[in-house]
Amino acid sequence: MLQTVAFTDLRNYITKRIYKAQYQRGGSWYDTALVSKEVTSRGIARIKVQISPGVACTITGVRLINTDNQVWATKAISVVLETADTNLLQWFDFEITEEES
Repeated sequence: MLQTVAFTDLRNYITKRIYKAQYQRGGSWYDTALVSKEVTSRGIARIKVQISPGVACTITGVRLINTDNQVWATKAISVVLETADTNLLQWFDFEITEEES
């Protein structure tokens, strides 16, 4: 069985490896801001992403990129931003559990 320190190490690894985020609109991917990388009080590694495209558009995806510039996680969404000054907050939660078999 994993010990508490192992869970802590895995959560910290996730938050350290995420380098940047991107969002998709019109079939193209654009870099965007990471708002925070944290481990919640419930032990979930949470990555928050702020999307501010500066134009009215439909956002169709969000993804996380690691320090090797590889895609780690992708989320398909469909959010219409009707004005150029609208911001969208998305997040990824990574919960690490262990099961006995």
